[in-house]
Amino acid sequence: MTTSFEALLPGTERALSHRVAVAQSEGRAPSFVGAVVRDGALVWSGSRSCVDGHAPDDDTQFRIGSLTKVFTAVLVMRLRDEGLLGLDDPLERHLKGTGAGEVTIAQLLGHSGGLAAETPGPWWERSPAALRPELSDVLGERPFLQSPGRRHHYSNPGYTLLGSLVEAVRGVSWEEALRREILEPLGMGRTTVEPVAPHAGGWAVHPWADVMLPEPTESLGLMAPAGVLWSTAADLARFAAFLAAGDERVLASTSVEEMRAPAAPAGEGDWEGSYGLGLQLLRKDGRTLIGHTGSLPGFVAALWVSVEDGLAAIALANVTSGPPAALVAADLVRIVAEAEPRFPEPWRPLPEAEVDEE
Repeated sequence: MTTSFEALLPGTERALSHRVAVAQSEGRAPSFVGAVVRDGALVWSGSRSCVDGHAPDDDTQFRIGSLTKVFTAVLVMRLRDEGLLGLDDPLERHLKGTGAGEVTIAQLLGHSGGLAAETPGPWWERSPAALRPELSDVLGERPFLQSPGRRHHYSNPGYTLLGSLVEAVRGVSWEEALRREILEPLGMGRTTVEPVAPHAGGWAVHPWADVMLPEPTESLGLMAPAGVLWSTAADLARFAAFLAAGDERVLASTSVEEMRAPAAPAGEGDWEGSYGLGLQLLRKDGRTLIGHTGSLPGFVAALWVSVEDGLAAIALANVTSGPPAALVAADLVRIVAEAEPRFPEPWRPLPEAEVDEE
């Protein structure tokens, strides 16, 4: 028996298209793009838009928010693999004078460093980067909410510290390291710090009226490593394939596996989810998903990988709130896994040389 995994069955494709259509409609999103990766290849993408005849495709950029954190984590893991730092090193050993130097690099990666979730002052996603020119402006006078290492507490400033760490150790900007060490090797030419056409515009939909309101796009400055990137479904499909199997040009499979392991105890009520070293972990529909979600004003995004099923899915929408991108991406994985389950490897007897006659 031979089996081709080149394309999905028509019934599977229709179910995927229906899920995206429902997400766009019920979530009141101007546009919604979904994509599925199987065994490392993009096998389906689809979209739905309120503009007839102008739906985005897998080459249209959307802002991906905190999915950026996974890229920052990969850059840090590369430094570890090169012997330039250790995950148990205190930050102060490599980045001086932050006021949070006792936290370890592993704790920052896994959001167990005890740092605040957000910066002090105005909402950083909606205010100019000029308000936070230094790390002290990002962390504030009291950067710690609790002792480092005690429990998981998601922190955007923590990933600003990691981005600054990359710059200090590598000697180049975070953006240059990202381009040279991840984007170019993986062929992700449509993943950028600034939007490059074709790209979606960011919108908010009024909570009590079907009215679209444009969302401004702020430069994130020092907060860029926590959520600045724009990307496409096609580029994120390449990144998903990397997260599933690794790539020696970027990060060995053993190091990617290390990122996928839970790094800190989950908080109360988070029993179905956890966090690795830069990767969110989710138990859904009986399978383990790894990846990340993201949001910035005007956009929501999600990427989930089921390593066991050889599947990944991407969900992108250009609206501040509404469609649950994380749930939709998980549903896209489930639809394919249930409709077209992966074939197991054929049973084979032990080679004669390995048989113990006794």
